[in-house]
Amino acid sequence: MRGAALAWLVALLLAFAPAARADVDEERQAWRFRRLVAVPEPGAPDSPFAALPLPPEVAARCQADLRDVRLLDGQGREQAFVVDRVVTQGAAESWTGRLVDTRREARRSSLWVVDLGQPRSFDRIDLDVPGQEFAKGLRVEASDNREAWRVVREDAGIFDRLWGTRVHHTQVELAAPTSARYLRFTALDRRSPPVDIHGVTVVRRGRAEGSEWTRPVTAERVSGGPGVSRYRLDLEAGLPLEAFDLDADDAAFHRRVRLLEIAGAGGRREELPLGEGWLYRLRLPGEGLSAEALSLGVRRPQGGTVLLEIQDGDSPPLRSVRGVARGAATRLLFPVVDAAPLTLYYGNEATRAPAYDLEFLKERLAGAAGVGLARLDAEAANPRFHAAPPLKFVPTSGAGLDVTRWRAARTLAVPPREDVYAVTLQAGDLGLLRPNLGDLRIADASERQVPYVLFPEASEERVSLDVVRDAGKGEGRALTRYRLRTPSALGEERSPLPMRRLELEVAEGFFDRPGRVLVPATAGGARRSDEVLFAGRLSRGAGRREPVTIPLSGAYRSELVLEVEEGDNAPLTLSGARAAVAVPRVAFKAGPGPLRLLLGNAEAPAPRYDIDTLRQEVLSYSAEPLGAGGLEANPAFRRRAGDYLREAPPTMLLWGALLLAVAALLYLTARLVKPPAESSGP
Repeated sequence: MRGAALAWLVALLLAFAPAARADVDEERQAWRFRRLVAVPEPGAPDSPFAALPLPPEVAARCQADLRDVRLLDGQGREQAFVVDRVVTQGAAESWTGRLVDTRREARRSSLWVVDLGQPRSFDRIDLDVPGQEFAKGLRVEASDNREAWRVVREDAGIFDRLWGTRVHHTQVELAAPTSARYLRFTALDRRSPPVDIHGVTVVRRGRAEGSEWTRPVTAERVSGGPGVSRYRLDLEAGLPLEAFDLDADDAAFHRRVRLLEIAGAGGRREELPLGEGWLYRLRLPGEGLSAEALSLGVRRPQGGTVLLEIQDGDSPPLRSVRGVARGAATRLLFPVVDAAPLTLYYGNEATRAPAYDLEFLKERLAGAAGVGLARLDAEAANPRFHAAPPLKFVPTSGAGLDVTRWRAARTLAVPPREDVYAVTLQAGDLGLLRPNLGDLRIADASERQVPYVLFPEASEERVSLDVVRDAGKGEGRALTRYRLRTPSALGEERSPLPMRRLELEVAEGFFDRPGRVLVPATAGGARRSDEVLFAGRLSRGAGRREPVTIPLSGAYRSELVLEVEEGDNAPLTLSGARAAVAVPRVAFKAGPGPLRLLLGNAEAPAPRYDIDTLRQEVLSYSAEPLGAGGLEANPAFRRRAGDYLREAPPTMLLWGALLLAVAALLYLTARLVKPPAESSGP
């Protein structure tokens, strides 16, 4: 009877398990993925905690700090945990040894014996070898008593060579950690002059087993340039990469290597550097010499395509380029309550990090011994997944807007989902906006404002300036003047732009002359003389072709004057000029539907939105970039009488005022000289 009841209970639990899972999936519908977690039996003799190693594929689908990871029991309750990076458990330690024996047999070999003082555990040996232009292969042996020796490296190479840059390689990497008190180094001197070893230091880098993950990486050749090879790396998007080890079939090479991430922002393609350095390998079988440094430290990609760039110079490209991706292992530490399986949920782009009280015990938990090992099942998609709108408490629309007062507009292509988006303005937009950007608005189809957060100097754009040689100045003198003018917006007058610096394209390869940058005097204005912004030397060294750069203050200018004192030289050939302009970016939350970016309203007060207090939260959500349409006149714009007066030239206003004054004087004069009316009676 008891056995039948137990079987009935198990069958009942199994019948309700899918329904319970569905309920938990529904509660966690904002999480894309889940995995079952096999938990060890509770009550382990050494520690009541368990460790769950996270493979890099899981971390690649999470936010960078794993803030979207959750552990849930069968009832949907969260299990507290702390995130531990295993690689940080032990810091690197080093010990310097003492040379106790040095022997040299002329033109045959050299030998050194080092005493570390007591048995040490280490995985790297650093040698102090002075001098330059040497190459030696070392046999490295270790001993505990200076009697029985064992070989730890047979062909450790040390060398110093001028190889593009000077490479001084005197480190010996061990394949596995070893423990010894004494070290013995032997070098053959038959084919090369002897070297001296002045000191030896052993290093233990504290890497425990399982403290690092590795993945082989294939490389596909893509277009590069002269003397440059580029390869697309087969890496999963978002992989928490921390180092890349280069490999190739070549026995000897020394190349400058870069890792780049190709990302898009606002319709632009950007190459973001992830890491850069010199990598080399030297294998000389005749001398038994082998040395290499092929590891490049990098920062984590953000989901774009990763390219490997190798500077080949005049050498042929490396053969069969490939590599290994590496990163620090990460695990979750949590208390074991029962042996029932847990579920790991992850992949939520719009959540905050949990706040568990275990975080205060993180350091003690990370060093705890005897922690049980939990294991992950295969990944499964959450069948109830539905992306939660980020910042769900922030509305997507604000107050109504009279769009007839804005002169220009750009359309925004919004995807069919609610999200946080960002738009980078163009330099031409700044010519229509006030310097404080207070007349910038985003409007939806119902002519309601979309609240936004403004980042004033988020990016930089280079604007080509119109270059006109000023023929009326400097004629017959050793002085050349150029007028540099900004382009016009919407076919109107030239727009003032906040110029950070000038970049001048000069055809000549070598020059050094005095120059000035001026703001021309305003005709009929209060300033009757040119304002000097820069006075200094315009120069470029022989064989160089970079633009001549002149720093500016960032003030709004529509026209500048460049003066070059030519001396007795032929005039410089100014082939082009650009202005570097800081452009703002706006971030906002919006749902599906057409939006417009409105620009140019002299009367509009600066907006005040509640979302501006959430500036940091908006940044943390990594707003999706949007492309903006071309700048066009706002078809709904309507002029008022005040607009004509505001936009009229100062001379026209002056003549208008004079005409009104004359008309008023004529009217008053006519009234004063008008004869009195004749009397009609006595």
